[in-house]
Amino acid sequence: MISLIGILFSLGLLIYLAMKGYGLLLITPALAILVAVTSGMNIVEVLTGSYMDSFIGFAGSYFLIFLFGAIFGKVMEDSGAATSIAKGIIKVTGTKSRLAVIVTTMLITASLTYGGVSMFVAIFAIMPIARPIFKQMDIPWPIFIGSFFLGAATFTMTMLPGTPQIQNLIPIPYLDTTATAGAPLGLVASVVVVLFGLWWLNQRDKKYQKQNIGYEETKGDVSSELEIKENYPTFFVSIIPSAILLLLINVVEFNIELSLAIAVAAAGILFFNYLVQPLKTFNTGAMNVAAPILNTSAVVGFGGVVAATNGFEVMQAALLDIPGPPIISFAIAVNIIVGITGSASGGLGIALELLINEYTPYVSAEVLHRIGAISAGGLDAMPHSGAIVTALVVCGTTHKDSYMPIFWTCVVGPLIALIFAICISIFFY
Repeated sequence: MISLIGILFSLGLLIYLAMKGYGLLLITPALAILVAVTSGMNIVEVLTGSYMDSFIGFAGSYFLIFLFGAIFGKVMEDSGAATSIAKGIIKVTGTKSRLAVIVTTMLITASLTYGGVSMFVAIFAIMPIARPIFKQMDIPWPIFIGSFFLGAATFTMTMLPGTPQIQNLIPIPYLDTTATAGAPLGLVASVVVVLFGLWWLNQRDKKYQKQNIGYEETKGDVSSELEIKENYPTFFVSIIPSAILLLLINVVEFNIELSLAIAVAAAGILFFNYLVQPLKTFNTGAMNVAAPILNTSAVVGFGGVVAATNGFEVMQAALLDIPGPPIISFAIAVNIIVGITGSASGGLGIALELLINEYTPYVSAEVLHRIGAISAGGLDAMPHSGAIVTALVVCGTTHKDSYMPIFWTCVVGPLIALIFAICISIFFY
């Protein structure tokens, strides 16, 4: 019981300290010590054993994916290709109504992230374009935050078949599946989460209008606003590297790391003349891998310590005893672990490592892949998520002003979509 209390208390501290701006690399070892003390474990063995083993294991398994993904994103950003894609979509969808602006923001973000661009790169490509539009239309800035996260951190991250985002790739080596596994479940979940998210954002915008709250009252800090690159490749040229990536992963079924490396090479060749300092772009892109993989590995390390405690064994036993189809307890377990770590990729990796052998005899690999991925995209968006903390800082806003749209579009929406996906998996698989 003390061990379980220690886990829950440490999780609460993790959320609180992350919201206060403490870095995950700083607080996760300290909280791992707290978990060790309340569980009667040797502190040195916990830090050098469970924490570092999990930390190194995740970094070792996914470093190349993070690396090539970071370089790919930086080339797309510096060349202006990401901006070109965004502008091309705006020409088609238009911005004549407030709802059109919301939908367009979501579609631009979704097209970039489904094309292999990370959320962190997408925000830099979209924000300079969105600012003047939201200002002109007098749409509150938190609506942009919600629209962006709906496109970046829901259906293109975990639901759409074939997405190259890492949350969809992690289950592959565990289950011997492909990136398109459980396609019907993912498609249904995508429709549900998009419809719910757009409905909520539209209702929230109407509420702002009734309260006479517009862009100026909610714009936050605009001191870091970026200029839009003027010279960039055409829309059709800009989408070629992303198309190559999706083709290699889903049709040719190449190795993930090799597919990303080829996409990087294609982007480098096509956009070389649009890069002011090509060497700097590639070097910076390579260095950009540090923060995402270190932060994710840090929360995986913390999760590894939690997983080694008696309290977690009690939680795991309780989850396995949940009545009903096994896929329900699997989904709940993934959600809990993801919520503890505040990381979709980190939490999913831990969950698969610890639980997958308990479920493979009873549930098909395709269903486990898709339900696991969708489950990873719910409670990962709690306030202590490193991705959310970083994105809010980049957008010049705060949890107080802008977390609510993230919560409804990235926590509530995916959980509702998960219920639909589970029901379909039970009846049709």
